Amino acid sequence: MFFWNSSIKVSDSGLLKGYTDYHCHLLPGVDDGVRKPSMTIDLLNLMQQHGVKEVFFTPHVMEEMPNTPESLRKVYDDILPTLHGEPCKDITLHLAAENMLDGFFSLERAMQLPLPDDHLLVETSYFTPPYNMKDLLRQIMASGKYPLLAHPCRYQYMGEKDYEELRAMRIHFQLNIPAVSGLYGTEVQKKSFWLLDHGYYALTGTDTHSLKQYQSFLDTKLPRKRVKQIEELLGAN
Repeated sequence: MFFWNSSIKVSDSGLLKGYTDYHCHLLPGVDDGVRKPSMTIDLLNLMQQHGVKEVFFTPHVMEEMPNTPESLRKVYDDILPTLHGEPCKDITLHLAAENMLDGFFSLERAMQLPLPDDHLLVETSYFTPPYNMKDLLRQIMASGKYPLLAHPCRYQYMGEKDYEELRAMRIHFQLNIPAVSGLYGTEVQKKSFWLLDHGYYALTGTDTHSLKQYQSFLDTKLPRKRVKQIEELLGAN
């Protein structure tokens, strides 16, 4: 019982061995994430040291950051030769995007930078949903793609009933592992526990924006019960 209720540091948990990070902001200079290529290299090096094997860059696409697939690919293609060298040679890299469901959202654009298995990573404001949120999600599904809602536990306007309704619509959810460690606060952590207990998560990520943030994540602790649940989720992918 003591073992079940105890916690373990993320860096010691083993979760990052062979890990694929489906959500992070490591493409330099395009959003509120990493600013310089050297910072990207430092972060990838740290990830590699802890066993991460695959990383999807998911820069923001939104009204405040009106990135396009073409502009993002140019930055990605320009930096890729540098990232393929030391010290990041053992990490496989990909480019996708995190699409805000706002006035700038374009399904045509979003479909050009998907995650695996036809997932489109989407998000909303933390405070209020777009008035046409469900219509947008249905449009995505009608296109043959699967909406993957980023970090649902962080949306203050969502509760259990909202998650159940979205689940019934066949919306998929993405787990930010830092939420489980309490890095975003206890309320967000409690929501992440509920979503884990109900098996609602499909893919995981760290939502890393900086080296300092990732180091803090490594130093936080996860309840061993939650480590087991995340391991089962990773094993199902």
